[in-house]
Amino acid sequence: MKTFNICDYGAEFSDRLQTEKIQKAIDDCFLAGGGRVLVPCGIYMTGGLRLRSGVELYLESGAILRASRNPDDYGAFEFDTVEPVTMEEIGDTPATGRSAVATSRWCNGLIRALDAENIAVTGEKGSYIDGANCADMPDGENGYRGPHGMSIWRCKNVRLQGYTFINSANWCHAIFRTQNITVRNISVYGGHDGLDVRTCDNILVEDCAFHVGDDAVAGFDNHDVVVRNCKLNSACQCIRFGGNNVLFENCTSDERRFGFRKHLDDKSKEMGELTNDSCRRESITPFSYYCDFRAILRKPAENIVIRNCHFAQARDLIRLQFDGYHIWCCNRSLRSITFEDCSVRELIRPGMLWGDEKEKVICVFRNMTIGCRKGYENQPLFVAANFEKIVFENCTFEGYEDPHILAATDDCVEVINCSANVRVQKATQEECLDAHPWGTGILDGKHILAGKRVHKGDKPD
Repeated sequence: MKTFNICDYGAEFSDRLQTEKIQKAIDDCFLAGGGRVLVPCGIYMTGGLRLRSGVELYLESGAILRASRNPDDYGAFEFDTVEPVTMEEIGDTPATGRSAVATSRWCNGLIRALDAENIAVTGEKGSYIDGANCADMPDGENGYRGPHGMSIWRCKNVRLQGYTFINSANWCHAIFRTQNITVRNISVYGGHDGLDVRTCDNILVEDCAFHVGDDAVAGFDNHDVVVRNCKLNSACQCIRFGGNNVLFENCTSDERRFGFRKHLDDKSKEMGELTNDSCRRESITPFSYYCDFRAILRKPAENIVIRNCHFAQARDLIRLQFDGYHIWCCNRSLRSITFEDCSVRELIRPGMLWGDEKEKVICVFRNMTIGCRKGYENQPLFVAANFEKIVFENCTFEGYEDPHILAATDDCVEVINCSANVRVQKATQEECLDAHPWGTGILDGKHILAGKRVHKGDKPD
């Protein structure tokens, strides 16, 4: 394998940007037919880099790629002469908004890849990529988020392995419309989503640790996905996902290190504040269904299995909030999900399993331990509607005095060989919403499902 050492191109330990020198090593490697771009031990400041077909960016132990804190340092790809880029127009619909357009500022990344094949970012133990919490105020997501750690679009055969990523300014790994992705033995600390994939196929994620302030693993319209042997420590959703033929296996969520920073004051956001005690740190739910109109769904969302996963602390059991309007749960509802040999403890409020009346959901809890926090013994497990079937099989309920769900529709609930019967309490939609922790919202004079609190016309970025 041909090796291109960035130091041979003049890259040095400095507080000045080394972007052009590192990019030149990548370009020469690509033009030579591919190989390895070596980042030796040391700290190298850089803006946005473009990874190209056939190139492996390899970090030796002690190597640190440290991101610029200036959000304007991530747009060099616009002037690329090696592989010129056609800038795409940003529209006013979810499918054409800035997070659905590969060349938008929102999709900037410390490491970018566009239409590439056989690419890799790998690192030896003790190698780091530091996103530096680069704020992009006021134009970034939530008014402050900066470039992603990695922004990968329309690629094939992507391998990410071995490094530690800290302080990502937005999603750490944002991967879209890409096939054959392997993510192995990486660690993510701080930042926002650990891994977010959309319209991707053949994904393997294993032996990774996500300790993040937003969703650990997220995305939708993804097919043939395996996530196993991973830490999913999140201050939002451990798993926020939609897709077909999806397996999460042997994963745990048991620590709360980093907070969700959306509600910090502007100064704290700008400085990359990590220690503010006002941040939420515990996870909201083990699983939340995710789907919106930024993608044309290629298959129904079904056969999602969560197996032998253990969540030590969550606020609610499950979250499916479909009614055709919620900006993160619309387009098409989930058809089937199974939890088996799992445990979820320390629950403090009802979840939600609210499907589509035209395409009802099947939800199975098998060989589960479900426990609540002291003082919440009489909370419903969740509120439900528009389900074809809910099954509790061989489940143990810890702490609950009266395990029950509130159901707004007359659908099938089966309870098989559990430690207690699960009572189904018939309720109106309004009663279900009143019981749900986000309460009842009002939109155009009508009740809407909990969690909306959006205005008509709101849409994803």
